[in-house]
Amino acid sequence: MTESRRGRPSTGVREAVLKATEQVLGEAGLALSTKEIARRAGVVESSIFYHFGNRLGLLQAVINLHLPVFADATVVLGRPDRSGDLKADLGAVIAGLERFYLRIMPILGALQSDRQLRELLVEREAEVGPHLALKPVAELLRAEQRAGRMRASLDPAAGALLLIGAGHQRALHRYLLGDLAAGVLPSVESVAEALVPAFQKD
Repeated sequence: MTESRRGRPSTGVREAVLKATEQVLGEAGLALSTKEIARRAGVVESSIFYHFGNRLGLLQAVINLHLPVFADATVVLGRPDRSGDLKADLGAVIAGLERFYLRIMPILGALQSDRQLRELLVEREAEVGPHLALKPVAELLRAEQRAGRMRASLDPAAGALLLIGAGHQRALHRYLLGDLAAGVLPSVESVAEALVPAFQKD
């Protein structure tokens, strides 16, 4: 494999750094080395901090690349033309969230293993963090309630946590166990079926 030429590219610095960050996390696991990222991207290390502020900003930018997958996972909720098959729709949401979390699992691992990153996360909790995924899903569940398609007594935040938790846990098992996960995980359909009573309209 040919290494990138060292030195700042004339264009595409952000893109090169983001691509290198995903490569480094995917190969090295938990370590987030800006020196290695700079080497892979062919930039000076200081350019990473110029463009992203700090390592947390860099990770957030990588997550942002995958947010369309998150949006696609939840778009079925709140739509006036939703199928009406609650089990199928919940299953689609869980499967989509699983795809999203599987993509960002190396980033979550880096956050969990790095004390400095966790401290930065706490400092910036209003703008960065896994809890921010709850709000848009809860809002979609409220739209379902307003449309009379979902149980009125459901706490939307609790419902969001159930869906996101299911997707995240399936992704975690697949990330850690690979092909073995298929033998230990319940199917998406069975998880959705178990959740139907919590969401089904009164």
